[in-house]
Amino acid sequence: MILNNIQECISFIESQHRTGTKSLLHMQQLCQIFNHPEKSFKSIHVAGTNGKGSVVAYLKNVLLNSGLNVGTFTSPYIECFNERITLNGKFIPDEDVINLTNLILQKYPILEENNIDKPSFFELVTLICFLYFEKTKPDIAIIEVGIGGLLDSTNLITPLLSIISNVDYDHMNILGNTIEEIALNKLGIVKEEIPLITIFDERINDLINQTCLNKHTICYYVKPNDIKLIQLDLNNTIFDYQEYKHVTLNMLGKHQTENASIVLEACNVLKQYFPITKDNIYQGLKNTFWPGRLEKIKENPYILLDGAHNPNGIHRLHEFLESLNYDIHLVIAISSNKDKEPMIHEIEQDVDEIIFTQFLYKRSDEAHNLYNYSNHSNKRLELDYKKIINEALNDHNSNSLWVFCGSLYFVSEIRKILLS
Repeated sequence: MILNNIQECISFIESQHRTGTKSLLHMQQLCQIFNHPEKSFKSIHVAGTNGKGSVVAYLKNVLLNSGLNVGTFTSPYIECFNERITLNGKFIPDEDVINLTNLILQKYPILEENNIDKPSFFELVTLICFLYFEKTKPDIAIIEVGIGGLLDSTNLITPLLSIISNVDYDHMNILGNTIEEIALNKLGIVKEEIPLITIFDERINDLINQTCLNKHTICYYVKPNDIKLIQLDLNNTIFDYQEYKHVTLNMLGKHQTENASIVLEACNVLKQYFPITKDNIYQGLKNTFWPGRLEKIKENPYILLDGAHNPNGIHRLHEFLESLNYDIHLVIAISSNKDKEPMIHEIEQDVDEIIFTQFLYKRSDEAHNLYNYSNHSNKRLELDYKKIINEALNDHNSNSLWVFCGSLYFVSEIRKILLS
């Protein structure tokens, strides 16, 4: 089988089974066939329930601003498949996706001979990433975990630094039903003598300390009380953190001060490997943009897109919206496997209207199910979200704020329409 173009290639990749493995042995076997490409580049490993994509984006921009060649691996995508793997901010070229996928396909007979299963979707994408960075040789690659950490396909790397942005409830069917089980899974990325950076969380503090003790390493905590918020609005976010004063972000929301502070701590560690100046850090953080994360698409009226898709993400969005003084129209669609009822009950508290819809991807829950969870006095159902977009675009109330949220898949669809 030979894949001839990018459409064929992505269709093939997307058609692979999605179930995860119960051990990393399978991914090790796959990497061994290619002489372990995951060992060919320096890396930083980033896990977390929410915020890991933002941490990757901030870190990438700081390191690019420091003159380094920087690779990233993230998921899911907002614009196109290729954005999962980047080098110096540029998506992996179609040609490389095709060539590397064909290279992997050439080894399928060896898998069969040795009774090794074919890669799952995420194993295949991770392997393409490892092979691309082996070929392009970035100075550093920032690798985002898919789900969890311990058994994630990315967990074969030995990074310079491990980061866990935060730990909260999501993917409980895979990671466990308690905060301790979820934390232990994410702490699976902690390696022997490799430092960890994470946000201080008293619920799991003992677990983190014990894990680091077992791995003979140190944890650098970001304590939320050390972050001094100076400005928070629809234009930017400004804060102080320890010796870093008036750090300015174009990314919106109080939670971004935590993500950025994690990166400030990471830079303190990475300075021993790379020439990173304070100016590199300030400029890198300020220049960071991450689509679909409290992204301001339009003004007059304001339209925001936010991929918040679990209780913690929704809490952060609610925290931001309640600090504003606007007439808020919230448009929401959620995947069926999420903890929908508490998410809806929290996010509808400070909005003037809530509109339930659904998106095209198979995981989308039906809008009427979401509608029935709501207690809001001003709620409605609209299956055609293009009508809602037109309504938002033609809203002449200068105090209106339209927010589309609930799923990165949903936000991706809305974003394509708005930007076209």
